[in-house]
Parts: sequence; C-alpha cells; structure tokens
Amino acid sequence: MEVVKAVVFKHNADVKPLLDTFNQMVNECMTYASKNNISSPMKLERSLYDHFKQKYGFATHYCISACRVACGIIRSWKRLVKKGRTDHNKPPTFKASAIRLQKELMRFKGDKIVVTVKPYSWIEIPLIIGSYQKRFIEEWKKGELKIGEITLLNNRAVVAFKREVEEKEPNGYASVDINLMSLDILETKNELKYRKIDLKKLYGIRVHYFEKRRKIQALSKYKPETSRRLMEKYSERERRRVNDILHKITTAIVREFVENGVSPILEKLKGLSYNATRNKHAKRKNRKVSSLPYRKIQSFIEYKMAWYGYKTYYIPAKGTSKTCPRCGRSSKTNGQVYECRYCGYRADRHFVAGINILGMWGVGFIPKVLNELIEREGLSRGDKIL
Repeated sequence: MEVVKAVVFKHNADVKPLLDTFNQMVNECMTYASKNNISSPMKLERSLYDHFKQKYGFATHYCISACRVACGIIRSWKRLVKKGRTDHNKPPTFKASAIRLQKELMRFKGDKIVVTVKPYSWIEIPLIIGSYQKRFIEEWKKGELKIGEITLLNNRAVVAFKREVEEKEPNGYASVDINLMSLDILETKNELKYRKIDLKKLYGIRVHYFEKRRKIQALSKYKPETSRRLMEKYSERERRRVNDILHKITTAIVREFVENGVSPILEKLKGLSYNATRNKHAKRKNRKVSSLPYRKIQSFIEYKMAWYGYKTYYIPAKGTSKTCPRCGRSSKTNGQVYECRYCGYRADRHFVAGINILGMWGVGFIPKVLNELIEREGLSRGDKIL
C-alpha cells in the first residue's frame, strides 16, 4: 500500500504576491460557482479558463487548482447548510494564504523548490533543512521515496513524501481511549497490559492561551491592529507548543506498537466537537470537551502507523465507557468510577472503555483476567471488585 508523510520545510522567500493572487483566484471561482450553481471543477474550469488566462497570465494548472479548491469548499459548505450548521445566506470565502502545487507546477530539488508561475517564468524557493528533513531528502535521493503535492505557505512548504510499504498482519491489538486529562492504552498480545499517559500539561496549555486570547479580544475595541497582531502571535505559539507535545506522545506510542507488532483501535469521533457545544446550558463543560484536539491525536497515530505498514482501525464510540464488560448492560459513570447497577462490576471508567473498544473489535476476556489486571494496576479505586 502507498503511504504518505508530510514534512515541513521553512523558507525565507517572498511568495506573498503569488499566494495573494491565488487567493483572489479561488474567491473569484467561488463567487462564480455560487452564482451559477456549479459544483464540478471541470465545468468551472471551462467557464473561467479564458478569463483567468487573460487577467493573470498564469500557468494553466493554477486555474485547475483554484477551481478544485473552490468546489471543495462549496461542497463542504452545502453539506453544513443541509445539516443546519451554517447560514445559507452567508457563502464561504477563502482566507488561507496557501497553494497546493501539483507536479506540473513545481520541481523539488532537495535544497530548493522551483515553482512555475507563468510560461517560461519561475521562482526558486530555497529551503531551510534540519536533521529531520535531511533524513527524508537522503531517502528521496536514493529513490526510496517519491514526491507528491507540495503545499506552499508564506514561511514554509509542506512536502508530501510517498512510499510503497507491505501491509503487515498484527500480532495483537491495542485500544486507545482519548480523554480530557489522559490517554489510556489497553494492549493485548501475550498478556493484557494497561497504561495511562497524562495529558494535564496539554490541557493546561490550552487553558492558558484561552485566557490570553480572552484578554486580547477585550483589547480589540480600543487597539484593533495591536489585538490582531497579538492574536496571530499567541495562536501560532499555542499551535506549535500543542503540536510539539502531540508529536512526542504519539511517536512514543507508535514506536511501542511497532516493536510489539500491534495495531491500534480507535473510536470514531466525527462530530464530537459540534455535539459537545450544542448544549448552551453547559458552557464550561463544553469548552473543556472541545479544548483537546482529539481527532488530531488520532490522525497522528494513524499516519505514523501506516508509515510502518500497520493499519489503524475504528469502531463506533457510542457507549464504550457506559457498557459493562461483564454483563453488557448500560450504566452511568460516577466521575472516574464505573459501577454497573445490575451486576456490581466496578472499575476505572477509562479502563472499561478500553475493554469495550477491544470487545467491539472481537477481542474478548474472561472476568478473572480483568479482575487480576484491575487489582494489579489499582483500577478499582480502592473498592472491592465484585
């Protein structure tokens, strides 16, 4: 199977004029497509090709790329309108300063990217290469990796490296339950192994920058330009700190999974953030739930496991922490403790979720094994297990 890993390269080239022009092209595409009810990139391209050639004079593939981006945004917006999650009277706009460069628009040379702008006209973007990026460039030079699309931004370029790997059959499975303050892993290979990774530092960073943004927003009424500049500064700083922690955590998890030859099983969390914030009477709780990038953690684990030939599997998230692993009935949790009101089974609710995730995938355990693990790891919260 073909796997992809995106590697970020920093650069100091002045590409802002190119990005601003492309942004304008995409917004023109979106306005025309909305006005004429077009959702097909090919149809939109045929309609605007001559206009763009005359107005901008760019290479043909810029028109193709702009039409694809515009149609993708419009289709997503229409889906949200259909679900009632956005206003149909407020069409979307393209605000990002970014271009997805197809192979026909660029040449990757290891230390730089040559981007075609117009016929017989191009710009060179020297790349800043660190030890991490150098590893991929060396493999690319040996022919072990191929280059996919490149996303160009104001100060960095995201290069997609591709390679073919043989899909591996796992020797076992591991459930990964992502929670607000912890990441709980229950691994089954030769024996059942449970561990908890603390995410309190990550949550603390999100809360810290939330309070900072709140103060900056209060400043916007009197000093809007200063407020905008500070908001960009601290939002970018928060993103870097959060991503750094997530990469370190997920890399350590993936290394252990690969060494043990196990595949992760995760919960489908689509719509979690939206569903969490619909209740207007629980703002504080909703803010907590939506503060952790659950889906980003899952995507990091998924693409890193795929790089080594292991698939990541998903199961429905409904009822994983409320279903008794012994009798199969549903009971509400009380804080961190789960206690079945029917059979009296009692354990840490995150451990219960891990057991149920594995159970839904088809990995079952006898009660004696579960009780031994609960006693060994102290997951009964000091209470007697029935």
